[in-house]
Amino acid sequence: MTTITLYYFDGCPSWTHAWRDLGTVLAETGLDATVRLRDVMQLSDEERRGFGGSPTVHVDGVDLEGYTGEGVLACRRYAENGGQGWPSLELWRARLGGAGARSVRDADR
Repeated sequence: MTTITLYYFDGCPSWTHAWRDLGTVLAETGLDATVRLRDVMQLSDEERRGFGGSPTVHVDGVDLEGYTGEGVLACRRYAENGGQGWPSLELWRARLGGAGARSVRDADR
């Protein structure tokens, strides 16, 4: 089972867009996943390692864009999405499609 964690803090509202798009892609793919929403302000400094700004998404512990730096308490921009504050649907599909996803249509057969 895939584990997806969306890290955020309230000072950057783009996380709600990322959360909505995650739901869209999960519905499309039928991916069997555990999904967690984590407020980084409730985490220890050690737990914030690898937080590349709000929102940051980890799939099975790996950042969606591959960020591995120090924790950054700032609003994140996704270059692949034209600098928007959330990942594109295409990035979601690319990363989650290879995580054991099966289509809803296949699940109905």
